[in-house]
Amino acid sequence: MSAHLLQLVSQKHQHLVRQISALTEATNNLEAVLVRNKRAINDLAAHVEQGESVLEAFDELDGAMRHQRGLAQTLDEFVVARHQVRLAVFALAIAQGASLSELARRLGISRQLASRVAAEAEDTSA
Repeated sequence: MSAHLLQLVSQKHQHLVRQISALTEATNNLEAVLVRNKRAINDLAAHVEQGESVLEAFDELDGAMRHQRGLAQTLDEFVVARHQVRLAVFALAIAQGASLSELARRLGISRQLASRVAAEAEDTSA
């Protein structure tokens, strides 16, 4: 491997590691939001089962049901981070000489999708 190619692979490797770290953080954030959401849903159900109106139950939950926007935003952040990891995986694997067919087979996706992801990875890294 030429020095330039080794440097390129190293850069893509470092980029993938950073993206995986970002995905881990997004996963942790999503998990925390889901735990809070589950607690709020269970609390709402308990209040309703006790015969309270939905509005009374909302008042008892101290605004926990208003954080639904936070769940959607956190989920969106997770999806973006996951996609960035996929792009970084493709960029590194291609730089290491992997074929799109092999990537598609290993990831369980179509070759057409692998081709689209590879093209996006190339556009993103360019």
